[in-house]
Amino acid sequence: MQPDTLSSTEQTLFVTLKARQLLGDSLAAAVVEQIDYDFDRLQVGSLVAGVIGLRSALFDKWIRDFLTRHSHANVIHLACGLDTRPHRISWGDSVRWIDVDLPDVVDLRREFMPEPLRANQYSLMAGSALDSAFIQSLQNDRPTIIVIEGLVPYLTTSEGEAMIADLCGHFKTGELIFDITNWYTTLIERLVGSIKHTKAKLRWTSDKPKNLEKVHPGLTLLEAHPLCTLDGVRNLPLGGRIFLWLQSLIPFTRYSAQYLRLAF
Repeated sequence: MQPDTLSSTEQTLFVTLKARQLLGDSLAAAVVEQIDYDFDRLQVGSLVAGVIGLRSALFDKWIRDFLTRHSHANVIHLACGLDTRPHRISWGDSVRWIDVDLPDVVDLRREFMPEPLRANQYSLMAGSALDSAFIQSLQNDRPTIIVIEGLVPYLTTSEGEAMIADLCGHFKTGELIFDITNWYTTLIERLVGSIKHTKAKLRWTSDKPKNLEKVHPGLTLLEAHPLCTLDGVRNLPLGGRIFLWLQSLIPFTRYSAQYLRLAF
């Protein structure tokens, strides 16, 4: 599997992988060293890595909180890429963890990413989050937290809403966590080196996450956190802290990136 042959959206996984390396993730660092890919052209510096780290830390917290409340549960990570999450989160004997991505990405993950220690409770599956038949094939016998990190903004509105409706309709009870951007982010996306060099395009935007509750009966927004309001912003480089502080003062920039937790 040649990394450069992945689609533009699929190649955004290398942005996350490089960010994890810069954040001190030893497994991510080992994978970066093995893969023949020009990571330098992605221009992932300390600010981009820090922002991705804030998102990952929040999602990791939400997963841990869910597993504390539901010891017998599913964790389903759609568009998992080369994320090290099942290696860095502790999960119990009654948790089933399923990583999902498109076939080429799954091949890449099998080649470079080791299975987690709890391999007997872990599955890596090739499939599309947009394929209703595939979603229907996933086991739904227990509370489920569905993680969709870094994918939703690249979907169209109709694709995203159909995916959410499929997920909520298939799984009996659980939570859905993902990130979303607004119209302002689509205007400046080509100024972000990590997006510009993968040529991925942001599509689905939302200024009012509360409206997502209309996608499926019973879907309830529990939390919505703009990036610029997260506690960890204080640990970003000075330029990033100033930029996000300025963003927080203007409504359309304040909500340019939000992290959502919904129950169904």
